[in-house]
Formats: sequence, structure tokens, C-alpha cells
Amino acid sequence: MIKYSVSFEHANQHLIDVCMMVDHSLNKGQEFWLPDWIPGSYMIRDFSRNIVTLKAQQEQDSVTLLKIDKSTWVLQQDVQKISVRYQIYAWDLSVRSAHFDDQHCFFNGTSAFISLRGKEQLTHQVEIIASSDPKMGGWKVATSMPKINVNHKGFGIYQSDDYAELIDHPFEIADFVETSFMVDKVEHRIIFVEAPDNIDLDRIAKDVQIICQYECAFFGDEKPPFSQYLFMILVLKQGFGGLEHLSSTALHCSHDDLPIIGEDQIKKTTDYQKFLSLCCHEYFHCWNVKRIKPARFKDYSLQQEIHTELLWFFEGITSYYDELVLVRAGLITPENYLDMLAKNITRYMRASGRLKQTITESSFDAWTKFYKQDENAANAIVSYYVKGGLVAFCFDFEIKKLTNGSKNLDDLMRLVWEQYGRKQIGVGEKDIRKLAESLVGRSMQDFFDFILYSTDELDLQTLFNQLGINYQLLPESKEMDKGGYTPSEVLRKPVCSLGINHKSSAGGINVISVFDGGCGSIAGLSNGDVIIAVDGFKIDSEELDKKIARYPIGSEIKISFFRRDKLYQRQVILKPTEANTCYLNFISTTYSEAFNSWINPKK
Repeated sequence: MIKYSVSFEHANQHLIDVCMMVDHSLNKGQEFWLPDWIPGSYMIRDFSRNIVTLKAQQEQDSVTLLKIDKSTWVLQQDVQKISVRYQIYAWDLSVRSAHFDDQHCFFNGTSAFISLRGKEQLTHQVEIIASSDPKMGGWKVATSMPKINVNHKGFGIYQSDDYAELIDHPFEIADFVETSFMVDKVEHRIIFVEAPDNIDLDRIAKDVQIICQYECAFFGDEKPPFSQYLFMILVLKQGFGGLEHLSSTALHCSHDDLPIIGEDQIKKTTDYQKFLSLCCHEYFHCWNVKRIKPARFKDYSLQQEIHTELLWFFEGITSYYDELVLVRAGLITPENYLDMLAKNITRYMRASGRLKQTITESSFDAWTKFYKQDENAANAIVSYYVKGGLVAFCFDFEIKKLTNGSKNLDDLMRLVWEQYGRKQIGVGEKDIRKLAESLVGRSMQDFFDFILYSTDELDLQTLFNQLGINYQLLPESKEMDKGGYTPSEVLRKPVCSLGINHKSSAGGINVISVFDGGCGSIAGLSNGDVIIAVDGFKIDSEELDKKIARYPIGSEIKISFFRRDKLYQRQVILKPTEANTCYLNFISTTYSEAFNSWINPKK
């Protein structure tokens, strides 16, 4: 057994103290290592860089651990037992690493627990020690790691069967509020850290319970594939994101995402819908990622990248269902759902990278492109989340077409679960196509070649026509125009745009990104330029889009800007915005039979 103790006495310095204890003999040359990335987030993060001090001892004698690379240490002598004490600098306010101050402490095992090479299959125990600081007297421990001996606040000893399980149960320690509910006799807890006092916990629990019940039934489980589940939510003024784990998820959300006591109990704000979609997405990952996973991920090599083409399936399919489940479960209206879908299409259409990178390339290069986006990302890459959700939409209806409506994507997901997830068999790079072909009884090679290995535009128009939905792509009217649901067709004349993203800065208007083919790109504007005037008149970020939109198409204007503190001017010939903003509405006042069968499928 390998044991760890974790204590929290240095909040102001953001230092977490860890002691790793091995009570059996180790030979000279034994390697100690820390992961360089965390499963579910595909980028090398070099967690070892946050280790501030590290000392090893046998009883009272010092033991040498020689560092041989950025995250590996080698024992320089034989020992009968060893303790390794180290401090972690925890100041990454994300779901991926560790963050510690006098308000809370959150950490993932990949940031905190050094492992023994070749001993990863041993049992691992963790003791969480309460701080002596009276300001932290109200803190409690939240984790899905199995308990061995803990007090009423959760401080004490937890245990995992092996290292892989150890790093899949993050910890949140804080004075949090919580609510809970049951799904098939399994307790589900939701904790909120730094949440406003007036959030409606009962309403949130009721709505999230509906999501969890639907997804468990979706996969045909008599009970969920875990003995407990935990939603750990840090509430920020502006926050959004999540990371899935074996029987928990760590989420960030914004204050406005959460309903407050006394609000309309029926109407759901777009922000609250976004929060429910996030919960739905991460919970769906309990099956599609944590248990159904690429064969290449079955045995994680956490000190190097592992490439797969399948992220379109694991993240894209999940992105498709995270909003579809909400309408199927009755939490949002069909109109709400079309609004969310139209905005996803707009995000997809706004990035010309969709015409340059296939979705499988996006998956494979997630490590170096998707997770390391720069100012040119919109022109160079496509999101396997956003396009993946649209590919899933197309995939769903392709299965329907090839089976005369008798099968759909739901059936494929259940088949993948039965043949791979339940049996803990990794999904091979071509297995999804083979399984889909077995479901429909014919070859789908051409379809997969098109959606996965080409950059040709998806035929969304045909699918929406079949569903009785009017699909419009219109020029954007302003920077914040994201499209959505509209009760009727939108009539809009094209207006001029510079084709840039920008924000206000102290010196003027800071150019964030420049879109290929836009008049800003043609004129030579670049990321980092600071626009100060249009046609000789000073302008700010809020005025820029409105002013440009007032010019007739084809007008020639003069843009004045600083680049590296030198003043430049460019003549810009204005052109209209592209038709890249999606609006959806129902053609008829009643939903079509095809739409109803999609939203309310028969199991």
C-alpha cells in the first residue's frame, strides 16, 4: 500500500503539503513520477512545475531522489521504507489542476500525488488533515473517493484500488453548501463553493435529477455504474467549464447561471439552460469517456501525448446529447432547443478553419492545436466539440435513413455501451464505423469518409427541411449577433463589417483576431493592432461595428492604428458580412411527425 497525507497550513502562500509514505522496501533505481497531463484535457500541463520543495527520508535519515527529467525522480539507494514530503503551489483557478486560498482548496490527484513506477496497481490511501487555521474551521471535504475512516466533516482516510482510480477522484475542501437526490437508489450530491446565499438549491436538485434519471435510462442501466456521484461546482462572477471523472465532475459556472429563490419556477433563463447543459454533458461522460473510451486510452501514459481520431465521437456525440437530453427530458421547450442549436451552428460557421481541418485531424491534433489556440485559430482549426455535435446530428439521421426509421443514434450508443463500455474493452479507431454498419446492415464507408475525412460543408439544409424547420444563414448584424430561434423568418440586408474581433483597451480598440477573407484581413490589419480612428475621427470599441455598418457596401475608408507603438494607416474597401449566422424556426404552427419522433424517440 502507498499512503499520502495532505494538509493545508499555508493558504496565504497557496501551498499544499503532501507526504507520500511507502512502508516496504525499494531498490536503488526505483522511479517516482508525476503525470504531465490530466485525462479529459488533452494538453501537456507539466504539473511537476508546481512542486516547490521535495525531500525524502528513511526514518530520520535523508534519502536522495535524483531528478532525471521534468517529472521523474530516481531513488539513489536501497531503502526499507521511505517518506517523500513536498509542497505544491496551487494557484490555477481551473478544473484541471489545484487552487488553494483561505476560501477553499481544490485539487486533482494528477497535481498532487507522485506515483511509484511499476507499483501503480497497489492500493493507495489518502488522509486529508484539517487545517489548524480558525478561518478554515467550517471547512468540509467533498470527494467521491471511497471512505475508510472519516469524521462528520469528511476529514480522515480515503482509499482507491490503484493509482488510476486515485487520480480520478478530485477533492474540494471548503465551507460549501450542498443538496442531494437519489437516482435508482444511488445518492447524487451537488456542492456549491462561493455561491450566492439565495440560489435555489431545491430547484437545481430537481432539474439535475431529471437529467441523471434520463441518462441512466438512456443506457439501459438498472442502476448507475457507480455507487455515488458528486457534482463539485465553484461559482464565479464569470465562469464556465467542466472536467469529467469516474464518479464525479468538477464544474465552474457563473452567478447568473444559477436560479435564485423566488424566480419563475417554469421559465428557464438562457444562462440556466447553459448550466443544465453543462451538468448533462459531464454526467453523460460517465459512460461516454470514463467507461466507453478509445483503446489508446485504456492504459494512460500520463507523461506523453496519446493521439486518437476519436474525440469527435467522445466529445462531439456528448455535445449533441447535452442539449438534446434537456428537451427530451422536458426541461426546456423545443423552441429553447432550436435556439441553442442555431447558436452552435453559428459558432461553427464563423470559423473558416472548418474548411481547412477535418474533424479527425482536430481530434488527433488536440494536443497542439485545439488546446493551444492562438489568434489565428478560427482560420485554421475546427472544434471537435462544435462540429462533432453537428456530425452527431447528421449521423443520427443517416442511421434513421438507412434503417427506414427503425434505428437511430441512441441505438448505436447503447450498442457501444453493451459491447465496449460494460466489458471494459477499448474502442478501436475504426470500430465506431464497423459497429454502425452492423446496426444498419450495410456499408457506411462513404458517409464516414465525408463527415470525418473531408472538409466539405455538412448538408444541414436537407435535414432541417425533413424536420419541418426553416434554416437560415444570414449575415451577422453586429459582433454579438449569435443567431438563435426566431418565431418567423428573419429578413436582413447585408451590412459592412471589418471581419475582426476586438475589445476596448486603454489606447483604443485592440484587435484580437482577424478573419480570413474579411476586408480587415485584406487591408492588412493584424492581431495586436490598436485602432484609434476611422476616417480621421477617434472611435471606441462600442462604436466601431455600428459605424462600419452604416457605410454603403464598397465604400473606401481610412483606418488609423498603432502597431508596436508606430502609427499606421490603411485604406479599407468595405464588404458585407458573410452569411454565417444561423436562425431556425418552425415552418408550421405544429411540429412535424419527423420532429416529434426525433425529440420523443421510442426506445
